[in-house]
Amino acid sequence: MLNNHLKKMLQRIIKVRSTSVSSFINQQCHTSADILKGSWYPPHQYHQHDQEKGMHISSTLPLDESPPKKAKVVICGGGMVGTSLLYHLAELGWGADTVLVDQARIGAASSWRGSGFLGGVKLIKTEMNILRTSKKLVKQLSEAGHDTGWKQCGSLHLARTRNRMTHFRKMKAIAEARGTECYMLTPEEVAKKCDILHTSDIIGGMWVPKDGACDPYKLCYTLLKLAIEKGTHVVEKCQVTRIIVHNQRAVAVETTKGIIECDYVINTSGLWARNVGQLTEPHVKVPVHPAEHYFLYTYPIEEIDPQMPAIRDPDGNIYLREYNGGLMGGGFEKWAKPAFEHGILPDDVEERDQLEDWDHFHILLKEMLHRIPVMKNAVLGRLYNTAYGFSPDHRWIIGMSPELSNYFVATALRSGGSNAAGGIGSLLADWIVSGISPMDAYDLDILRFLPAHNNRRFLLDRVREVPGLHYGIAFPFGDCETGRCIRMSPIFPKLKAAGAVFGQVMGYERPSYFDPAKSLDSTVAGDSEHSALFHMAYSDTWTKPHWFDFAGDEYAACRERVAILDYSSFAKFDIWSKGNEVVQALQYLCSNDVDIPVGGIIHTGMQNSLGGYENDCSLARIAPNHYMMIAPSIQQTRCNTWLKRNLPGDGSVVMSDVTSMYTAICLMGPLARCVLSELTDIDLSTKAFPFFSFKELDVGLANSIRAMNLTHTGELGWVLYIPNEYGLHVYNNLVSIGKKYGMRHAGYYAMRSLRIEKFYAFWGQDLDSTTTPLECGRGFRVKLNKDIDFIGREALVQQKEKGVKRLYVQLQLEDHNIEVDPWAWGGEPIYRDDRFVGVTTTTGYGYTLQNLVCLGFVRNFNEKGEMDFVTPEYVMAGNYEVDIAGVRYSATVRLRSPTLPTKFPEPQLDRYLATRISS
Repeated sequence: MLNNHLKKMLQRIIKVRSTSVSSFINQQCHTSADILKGSWYPPHQYHQHDQEKGMHISSTLPLDESPPKKAKVVICGGGMVGTSLLYHLAELGWGADTVLVDQARIGAASSWRGSGFLGGVKLIKTEMNILRTSKKLVKQLSEAGHDTGWKQCGSLHLARTRNRMTHFRKMKAIAEARGTECYMLTPEEVAKKCDILHTSDIIGGMWVPKDGACDPYKLCYTLLKLAIEKGTHVVEKCQVTRIIVHNQRAVAVETTKGIIECDYVINTSGLWARNVGQLTEPHVKVPVHPAEHYFLYTYPIEEIDPQMPAIRDPDGNIYLREYNGGLMGGGFEKWAKPAFEHGILPDDVEERDQLEDWDHFHILLKEMLHRIPVMKNAVLGRLYNTAYGFSPDHRWIIGMSPELSNYFVATALRSGGSNAAGGIGSLLADWIVSGISPMDAYDLDILRFLPAHNNRRFLLDRVREVPGLHYGIAFPFGDCETGRCIRMSPIFPKLKAAGAVFGQVMGYERPSYFDPAKSLDSTVAGDSEHSALFHMAYSDTWTKPHWFDFAGDEYAACRERVAILDYSSFAKFDIWSKGNEVVQALQYLCSNDVDIPVGGIIHTGMQNSLGGYENDCSLARIAPNHYMMIAPSIQQTRCNTWLKRNLPGDGSVVMSDVTSMYTAICLMGPLARCVLSELTDIDLSTKAFPFFSFKELDVGLANSIRAMNLTHTGELGWVLYIPNEYGLHVYNNLVSIGKKYGMRHAGYYAMRSLRIEKFYAFWGQDLDSTTTPLECGRGFRVKLNKDIDFIGREALVQQKEKGVKRLYVQLQLEDHNIEVDPWAWGGEPIYRDDRFVGVTTTTGYGYTLQNLVCLGFVRNFNEKGEMDFVTPEYVMAGNYEVDIAGVRYSATVRLRSPTLPTKFPEPQLDRYLATRISS
């Protein structure tokens, strides 16, 4: 029989005429298993969704019996994303050349079931643009007379904690700056917006009046209908069995109803996307795993207003909306249940619905009943448990796959198809037709993953945690607890024993900072590196973080003494040829002149055809026909893909990803030379081993170590790229010698403060594929004055002649109190003379400048909201403020890297400025 807790839950939600819940259970069910299967709804009453179970969108539309033999585009998957993409391609004139195939019936209930929410506020610009596009599409369709179920009911976001309210204020600040109407509400104002809400435990809320909701079924139907009217081909019960590949391109899709030759393949298969990716050779790796997600529907409730706002209660992990006079609710519980744990997915889309687990769902149900008390008297219609695909980092996955140049992916929308599908379909359609992405979407790009992320057991482990992140507070440097300790450098155990607190980047465990209290004395603990606990970095505040002093001590060691850092996560590539081919190839790929002397190092970008950064890297010339490339950790897959697609196809130039072959140790600080000189015979003087130079040397008893005189922060030091078998030996020797120089371990947070204070831009944080060197003060790194062609040259020449429409700046806050005021963590609006001009990219505390430092771009918007040209004079003439959670703080502006005071001046370093914008 049911446990007592579950009986109480049922008692509160089911109304059974003249029958007690216990009696009802005894009459209708023999065991608790019957209850958990969802067979307990009141006799002779069925919710409309039970009737819809047999209804398919395709039943009223003219579909194709079989696919055409040729098409430009084949879309694999007919859910919300697939139909949106089909519609947008048709709108761009590709309708007759596009075919959509689905293994089941098009538009089966579980493929479109969802909240129907439209709108919302996101801190990430790309996500916000996608949400806006989706809402705009639905509104336009409704205004044109199509039934999408659209209603502008507004969205109400509730906060139970001060941290949540600060999060909302940050969201409001950037949303308003970009044109979305938002309001912060008191609990009393929240109650006025929706009088059925229980509000005694909330401290406020955020109101977005122009948000709304739609009927996902009607939206999916409308998109499909309009696409078919423009000549698209749609075939259901047509399973993809193989995708034929030739010369790293998909050339045909083999299905159970025939083969389709094509120019593009789009994987919009939802939770099946990973399996569809495995139908190619090589496999396209799509890291998605299904998890259970619950939708609860009730019968009509008298107190429910049809215009009830869409309710999000993230601290309770739930959402609610009006639906056909009743309520529809769902949630993202902190720890979810994976679906299809053994990796075998059903062929029938209807089988994605799982058995209801009331013991699991009661956590969310309890929160719903608490938030809307009238729900206690509701008659339950049905609880659905539907599997949805989630990515390892909870974000959507879109973009061109790294394995095949004409294979696109759009998946991992969780249960938010209606809110995101319209924007994603528009983005991908523009990308496919024009050949260029209409916006930088790195945060969502499939290139942010490695093959390791596609490991099924890793995905199974991670998916338990990922759904709960949806309503988590987006504190800075957020990380997952699952799927850890996968990629580790050989010195990881030593760093752990030294008190490292780790963050994860591209699967690598990288020290964020070191806490001496967490270290173990190896002379006492014996094999301490194996007995030390693994500590994960976290931040749980918007104000001064608990690790502030640790990072400050490490910063001081980097600037005043010597510190040792693990750079092993940096992406590393060897590129070589027999003759001069590698130089010619890199000259075409790189915007800087790479034909430097052997032993030299050069910073360069790799631009796309529009002049934007596809890669930002350092190149060391190892030999006349051999270079080593160092790039940011997050660019490993992106760099690999860009190089493969742009190096000569005849094999004359060879590229190898050597990231996992080397342990990279950075020795940073004015005493770095003293430490390293005791372990090598090489002359380390400035004259013999100058800044931006490379040498191969011996350290201790190890040899073949690639040493580079740079630190990526502007401080004195070397990065040693050590063959892994020598990693521990070199580390032990450096630590041993370093003790007498007061050497300290340092982590990513200290390094980040150093580079922000020195005005160093990093790809993925400050730079992206739309940023050009002329916009970010790196024009001096571009060989426009030499008659050497390279990708993006024409675009940069034109930009230099016409001018730029944004400039990279450094802002130092003036009236900010770091002890009590919320901190800037990136994504804050920048105001010039009281007008919005840009957004901060990265921010951090400057331990020398002794205040928060913000990096970002300044634009010049005219009265029409269009971007005009920006000059250094325009930038320097304004008065600046940075909006942090609704409060504006005055700031001074810079266009060039500052020269910071130091006890150990180094002439070469003092002359080098990473960012330089001249008047």
